[in-house]
Amino acid sequence: MESRDNNYYDVRAQDVKLEDITSSAHNAKILRMLRDDDLASIEVYDVRAQDVKLEDITSSAHNAEILRRLRDDDLASIEGKEGALYIIMDYVSNCDDFFIVKEGDDWGWLGYFIGRNKQIRDLHLYCLPKDRDQVGAFMEGMKHNRSIEEFRFHHEIEGDSIIERLAPFIIHNTNLKQLRLFEVDLGFNCAHRLAVALIQRQHKSLTRLSLKYNNLSNEALEEIIAALSGYKQLESLCVEENLSRRDQKYYDMLAHIIDLKCITSSKKNAEILRRLRDDTWDENEDLFIADYDSDCGEYFCSEEGDDWGWLGYFIGKNEQIRGLNLHCLPEEEDEVDAFMESLCRNQSIERLDIRRCDIDISSLSPFIINSRNLRALELWNVDISLENASNLAMALSRRQHKNLTRFVLSRNNLSSEALAEITAALTGYSSLESFSVSGNVLIGRDGCVSLGAIIRVAALHLEQVFHDDDDLDDEGLQTLVAALTNATTLQLLALSRNLSITAAGLRALSHLFSSACPLETLFLEDMNIGDEGAEALVDGLRGNTTLKHLVLTPDSAGITSTGWTAFSRLLCDTSSINNTYRSNHTLEHIGDDYHYVSDPFGGPKLFRSGNYSGGYFPCIPPAVVQYLKINKENYAAKIKIGRCHPDIPVEVFFGYKLKFLPLLVSWFVGFGTRKCSNCQNSTTREFQRRELSAVYKFIRGMPMLAVDGQIQMRLKSSCGRKRKFDE
Repeated sequence: MESRDNNYYDVRAQDVKLEDITSSAHNAKILRMLRDDDLASIEVYDVRAQDVKLEDITSSAHNAEILRRLRDDDLASIEGKEGALYIIMDYVSNCDDFFIVKEGDDWGWLGYFIGRNKQIRDLHLYCLPKDRDQVGAFMEGMKHNRSIEEFRFHHEIEGDSIIERLAPFIIHNTNLKQLRLFEVDLGFNCAHRLAVALIQRQHKSLTRLSLKYNNLSNEALEEIIAALSGYKQLESLCVEENLSRRDQKYYDMLAHIIDLKCITSSKKNAEILRRLRDDTWDENEDLFIADYDSDCGEYFCSEEGDDWGWLGYFIGKNEQIRGLNLHCLPEEEDEVDAFMESLCRNQSIERLDIRRCDIDISSLSPFIINSRNLRALELWNVDISLENASNLAMALSRRQHKNLTRFVLSRNNLSSEALAEITAALTGYSSLESFSVSGNVLIGRDGCVSLGAIIRVAALHLEQVFHDDDDLDDEGLQTLVAALTNATTLQLLALSRNLSITAAGLRALSHLFSSACPLETLFLEDMNIGDEGAEALVDGLRGNTTLKHLVLTPDSAGITSTGWTAFSRLLCDTSSINNTYRSNHTLEHIGDDYHYVSDPFGGPKLFRSGNYSGGYFPCIPPAVVQYLKINKENYAAKIKIGRCHPDIPVEVFFGYKLKFLPLLVSWFVGFGTRKCSNCQNSTTREFQRRELSAVYKFIRGMPMLAVDGQIQMRLKSSCGRKRKFDE
């Protein structure tokens, strides 16, 4: 062989015929790739694929076995989801379809075998190497695959590292049905390249596209959405960006195309969002948002996977929902802010009930100020600090439509200062019908003074006042009663569990009972009323014709036989017929069997449970119970007189002569023709006997008047016949 140096090879390298210096075409191809610096070419892998020792390009025998199956199209022998491969880093698993990447695994070979495989259906890529050259080698090989139907990429990486090489895969893989990209920083340029790839794809067969946390701007998202216009088979579009990157345009663009199942945790929640979005919500149904589920109503049960930004958006846009009950909020502050910001755009909600939520009232202020249809606002177990109270007062005072009819501030740790701020803002709300500050033990007498100011303003419409569990004392009750005497529409007053109220305070209620206030229901549950308190109530109720329900707890009220005797005299004073007639015939119920629940328009309604193990009214003497039952009858006074006075004196009416007889008969006729529903049959028969007896005594007391009357009638009758005969 002639003498050769580097210069010799340099001169001839590009012109030499490689087939003349090799023993085979295979070797000639290798020399050509070496000469042209084309060792990264897929052909290099093609040349070495069958001979490469898989153990040398992987970190474990498990990974080597996966490469062998990829190379030999033998994925059917892998246990797990058929045709699926998961590429993951530092994960402990015995699954055959998990390629667990460690040091020593060659990404170029892994990409090559994936690209050449014809059986793989699902590729889940949860990691990539830090070296961009290795990323390029992997993507270069993978892009040749034509069998993958679902590609899921979940790894935080710059988009320009993969999108350019992923584009050919998207364009040419006709089997691709699902494409999911998570945490890929796409930016506008990469999003544009993705949109172009989707447009250039001939087979518009995608059924699912998921883009989550990809740093997409509205412009980039708009371009991708436009690129999907030809994808008629697309069933699910899932887009999710950080809440801080969303604005109204983001929601508006996606509202009618986003897959609701992707932003909810259950089918039920997705269906609720669909009805809100499509304006098919039943106006008679309230929406409950809670961390628990219930079959009693429309409950959106919040769990992991529910997107509060979207929930708020659909509520804010809906025009049919009338009642919203918010019983939970997410833990993350940005989720709360996103939800409240969208909720405040709603204009159809009439009833808003918030319970057990740590809420910043300032986030609710825009809704309170601008919602023209809001009628009922209820805040339960919401810690309303002085700052929150100031924000609430500001919103109420700035509200243009002073049309609230129900306002509830229950168990909110309200101080007297906080209540004073809120009540001052309510001075213009003359339509207020129901007001509750129950369960705020800090408000004291000063709070009653503030409450009195509201009552005076709303006196013409106020129907319900709730002041239970407020540690109200006698002085506070007296202040409250002084304001309530002018409440000419008040029907319900709740004072339950105010344990500092004594008989002196209850005696102040007499001013209310004798005023123009038409109170029908008084709640005094779980209070030690005692005999003195019972007598104070009895004294106040003499002559009252409005109170029907006195709700107290008989077994713990401390009322003995002395107190019950006073109630018995109130209901039926048997000392004389006149006193019986002047007794209370209005009070129908004493006991703890009544409760109140909200009606569809926010106001409470009374109902009786009907479960009485110890009789109709347990722990109450039978005589009192019987009188309460009789008071439900239309002729309660007659029935009581008939029961308690068997010998009714009629002599005093003789001066009226026979003119009184028709009145006497008509007064008794109720016993003969109308059956008392709360009386026994024997009692009704006894009333009939007393009717006949009274009539008999009346006629017997003046027999000549009765005879003369009969003769006069006969004479008139005979004269009439004579005149008729003469004619």
